[in-house]
Amino acid sequence: MELTYLDFKTRALDESLTRREKVGFPESYRNGFEKFIINDICNKLDIANDSNQNILDLGCGCSELVDFFIDFSIGNNKNLYLIDSEEMLSQITSSNIENEQVHEFPGKFPDMELPQVKFDAIVAYSVLPIVFLDQSIYRFIHSCLDMLNPKGRLLLGDLPNISKRKRFISSDEGKKFVSNNVSDNEKVNYIVQDKERMDDSVVMSILSRFRNFGYETYLLPQDNRLPFANRREDILIVNY
Repeated sequence: MELTYLDFKTRALDESLTRREKVGFPESYRNGFEKFIINDICNKLDIANDSNQNILDLGCGCSELVDFFIDFSIGNNKNLYLIDSEEMLSQITSSNIENEQVHEFPGKFPDMELPQVKFDAIVAYSVLPIVFLDQSIYRFIHSCLDMLNPKGRLLLGDLPNISKRKRFISSDEGKKFVSNNVSDNEKVNYIVQDKERMDDSVVMSILSRFRNFGYETYLLPQDNRLPFANRREDILIVNY
């Protein structure tokens, strides 16, 4: 069964879990990869060279990834806004969390008190699959886009597309990967959970729908150095 927003609120306060486990990942899936992930995010949002921007990390979690984003934002003179549950925000350990450029907003997006600013960039990383189970993904995305400045960018990152995964598993490379990394129990769960996962039809509907609303949409590969690059992808939506 996939994790929901309420599940993550509970996990955030579970002291038996590491910070990466609290946001839903085994240590081996994220340990050492956050630096590459944050570089991939910043490149796709095109925010590396501009200062005085407002950036929103939606569903930021409490892992080392948000620490990197906080340091990046402060180092590049950006205002960073963090939205997640109060429980998850309380677990962020960055020494810079109290910096005046960092702003925390606890709650479940979009049904919460939102920052009264417009954003140059919004990232929701590993978040949309949770939204897919919890609420309307279209309402969620529309609410994000309503907060963007002209030319602002929304990155819906780290989408575990089950159709993409199946194509990979069917390839020669994928068969080798399965034989080396996936147990029999994982294979069974993988089949059972299909109905709870995003697939090509969901991804393509997002690209098409928001083009019809006047935005530009792009389906982007992940950096090959990321652990799920062969099974996950990102959606970028630009507000022209």
